Amino acid sequence: MAKKRWYSSKYLLLAGWLLAGSLRATGQVSTADFPLLSKLEGTWRMSTRKSTIVERWSKVNDSTWSGKTWRVIGKDSAVQQSMQVVQRNGEISFLPVYEGGPTGRPIRLRLRVLKPIGFVAEDLNNDFPRKITYRFKDARHLDARVEGTRDGTIEEYIFQYVIVED
Repeated sequence: MAKKRWYSSKYLLLAGWLLAGSLRATGQVSTADFPLLSKLEGTWRMSTRKSTIVERWSKVNDSTWSGKTWRVIGKDSAVQQSMQVVQRNGEISFLPVYEGGPTGRPIRLRLRVLKPIGFVAEDLNNDFPRKITYRFKDARHLDARVEGTRDGTIEEYIFQYVIVED
């Protein structure tokens, strides 16, 4: 006599769909959480062996944050990217523009998670960046992580910033 399975593939499929739907529902970002981005405000700095990376954020209005990233070597500096986090039409987006990028236009990554400890923005249909994560370790430390694929190679950059006291 064959042992009866306690599961069926159709029930597993149904459970998978329900689980995926619930994960998507819990991952929704509310525009009411937009004020959580106030932790971005200020100048953030990360020192490397050869340079310093500086990122500065400021609030433009109740629906827009604006930022810029520079690489500083000695007395020379070069803008690496400018970015905005905007609240429009019921959603929040992260919009980076990379200097020397192919289009010079913003890439739209939708915020999937926005919590007091940070946010995750992604567009899985975009090559680079595909996912950007900002995580506040505490009031003085911010980790930014940029992930994606360029020319068939997976790339990941991690920036460990410290706030600059004025």
